[in-house]
Amino acid sequence: MTEVWNVVSRAIATIRPDLDGSGAAITRDSALFYAADPGQPVLGLDSMEALELIAALEREFGVELADTGIRIADLRTVGDVVDAMAGAL
Repeated sequence: MTEVWNVVSRAIATIRPDLDGSGAAITRDSALFYAADPGQPVLGLDSMEALELIAALEREFGVELADTGIRIADLRTVGDVVDAMAGAL
């Protein structure tokens, strides 16, 4: 699971290099798009960045999300992405 976490967090940091300087840490609880709860960390990805993330992870892990039971709409947090990718391997 640690390897998957490293790949996912590195992919997010590559797509959103501004996160490093903003003080917004990438955590399992970080929302990809918007916070569901007050105080939840938010990465604020837009739709193009989300597609870049999915494409990068598919390349890195050699899986096609369309061929798995993973629904992109269910990926709300970084932890969701890590768990989904770990389950697809």
